[in-house]
Amino acid sequence: MSKKDNVDKIKSYIDDVLGTKSSLKDKLPTKKSHEKDLFCEILTNLQFVNARTMGMKHDFKVNMMEYDDPFYTTIECLFKLNYTNEQQNVINWWLYDKFLPTGEVLVLTNKETEEIIPSETPEDVWYLIQEHEKKDTK
Repeated sequence: MSKKDNVDKIKSYIDDVLGTKSSLKDKLPTKKSHEKDLFCEILTNLQFVNARTMGMKHDFKVNMMEYDDPFYTTIECLFKLNYTNEQQNVINWWLYDKFLPTGEVLVLTNKETEEIIPSETPEDVWYLIQEHEKKDTK
């Protein structure tokens, strides 16, 4: 049974109980989920732009770093407005240090349990900095 069939079935039950026609809407995104989506999009785009800049320098000997620098400075300032130093460090590590030019990928590990901390995707980074936010507000 498809999702649409399930929704239609639920809607008919509600109509029967209420004795009138009703309509169902998807749940509106919360402010936090919207913020997470924007954060993930920003990190994905920054990773792409950084890789493109490095590729231009390596492959074509064209250094775009001076051109891109004011954009990166602006973005860093926006991060400073919204995130603690520790959160910014995690973001910067993921953007600039996690993925090595050799193709190797660094991992984070918990010092106490030695478990690997998920940090593969922008969403992983989002949840990681949310944990730092909780620690900072305690």
